Amino acid sequence: MANKNTRRNFLRTVGATALTIPALSATATAASDDFYWPTTGQVTSGYYDDRDGGTRTHRGVDIDWETGQPIYAAQSGTVTASGYNGGYGYRVNIEHEGGYRTRYAHCQSDLRVDVGDYVSRGEHIADLGGSGGYEPHLHFDIKRNGSYVYVPGSPGDWVDTSNPIPEDYPGLGDGGSGGYSWPVYSRGDNGEAVYSIQFLLEHHGYNLAHDGSYGPETESTVQNFQSAQGLTVDGVVGPNTWSNLVVYVTSSSDDPYWPTYAVQHQLNYDEGYNISVDGYYGPETEGAIESFQSSAGLTVDGMAGPNTWQALVDIGN
Repeated sequence: MANKNTRRNFLRTVGATALTIPALSATATAASDDFYWPTTGQVTSGYYDDRDGGTRTHRGVDIDWETGQPIYAAQSGTVTASGYNGGYGYRVNIEHEGGYRTRYAHCQSDLRVDVGDYVSRGEHIADLGGSGGYEPHLHFDIKRNGSYVYVPGSPGDWVDTSNPIPEDYPGLGDGGSGGYSWPVYSRGDNGEAVYSIQFLLEHHGYNLAHDGSYGPETESTVQNFQSAQGLTVDGVVGPNTWSNLVVYVTSSSDDPYWPTYAVQHQLNYDEGYNISVDGYYGPETEGAIESFQSSAGLTVDGMAGPNTWQALVDIGN
């Protein structure tokens, strides 16, 4: 097996024209522990603003610029809601590691993602609209473990999708990763991580043997996957290929589910957890994930997201 490479980089460049008006920004690094602004525009209402004559408080930010402009996922995660929801209009909710949930509301009706989809940070998920009975704008908020968390921004501030939100969100991305890295696998390698590669490829629609051996069939299937994802086609599973290959395993996962099967297989045969390997996410699987996360120094949330996947395939390989 080749030397291990650097950890996963979620940042997807989305690009936006810089305008000369007051901007709320931060140094645009490619750290995984950042939320990025989901659209480019001007903040029209901030967190803590009064609503309905002071009877309630705004727990997010409103951003407005041009009707129909793209809205992007602020961080990688799994879509848990996509559709119409009363005063929020057409909205998308995404769950992230660390117990975080982001909401994107008042979108146009042609939402671009469905419940259960895994989306990468910077992926186009919706378009700015005015659904729910409002003037066109995006309402964006963040919760952690069911409670709202602060999102900076005051009316008149300019925000840009190329910038991270200038606020610390503990436990997000590499902030809870425990310092693990994506290993590199290629033809001739064997082991549990190879099983996971094969199971994950099956999830992405490729039919191949599940034997834990990185042979010609696995290599050619990886090449096909890399080509379809616009990656360098070399048949080697390194950080970029892992980043596109892994998907979240959560309680909302479809059953049976190849990624759930892969996590169970890894936990059972590589980490020593005596659990069923059947592709069904239940209390047993959730408990094993939480136990592994605790022992690996990760955020304990019972979800196998990128950080947990990274630790699973890194430890013992």
